[in-house]
Amino acid sequence: MATPDFQLFSSLRYDPLLSPLSINTEAWDGDIKYFSPFYMLPYHRDRMLQAAEHFGWTAAADAIRSPDGFTHLLKKLTKAISTESTNPLRVRVLLSKDGTITVESNPTPESCREALYPTRLPPPKSASKMKVSPLTGGALELGDNDTVHGDPPLSNPFEVIPDTSKTAPSPYTSYKTTSRDMYTDARHRVGIEDPTARKEVLLVSESGEVMEGSLTSPYFWREGRWTTPRVASGGQIGTTRRWALEKGFCVEGVVNVDSLVDGEECWISNGVRGFLPGKVKLS
Repeated sequence: MATPDFQLFSSLRYDPLLSPLSINTEAWDGDIKYFSPFYMLPYHRDRMLQAAEHFGWTAAADAIRSPDGFTHLLKKLTKAISTESTNPLRVRVLLSKDGTITVESNPTPESCREALYPTRLPPPKSASKMKVSPLTGGALELGDNDTVHGDPPLSNPFEVIPDTSKTAPSPYTSYKTTSRDMYTDARHRVGIEDPTARKEVLLVSESGEVMEGSLTSPYFWREGRWTTPRVASGGQIGTTRRWALEKGFCVEGVVNVDSLVDGEECWISNGVRGFLPGKVKLS
């Protein structure tokens, strides 16, 4: 059988600020409870494992399955990345059909605990301002620029732009592989040429449903709660998306591109940058 012309991968964050956080390892396999500078590592392992099983890559799946496979992945990371480094990194873990794991890294911007592990996703300003104080248990009125302890930063939101063309859902949109032309093309169509620009494009299915962002999972305020596009819309089971669903920060649902409003507040997230504010731009 011919060797496939793609690899599976997941991009995650290395950051020393994660090491003291027990929340960063609460989902680790079995009794492994070391402190770790690798962001949401079990979720990244799981997404690659799901992809390997989907494509029938038995050797690849076996390489990272079970607590032994998780330990194998962790050893590959700690061998490739100096855990003495004080600088945060974007780490790309690639998995080949034969089970070979390759690790690449490059610098990434500083972040904070509140962006990586927020205590909630704050509602948009258009929602009710009455909240419950985490300190007193009583109600307090929040102003437009107020936050509660543990909120991710709200400043300098990303422009979130729907693609001008439709994308057909496929295994390459449902699972993260190095076959990414559909994402690259979508970014070009809306004029995102600088990879560091605070801009994101939303892929849209042939039926008009928002699938996901080119680099992120999006969340939109619908019927009084944050809603992330359902997997059936054609996007991926993102790592931070899965965590947010498990924490009850959002629900899955259909988000039609026609329901987007210019200037509406949203959130986006991924396994390198955590949770970031966004604002829909239609023109």
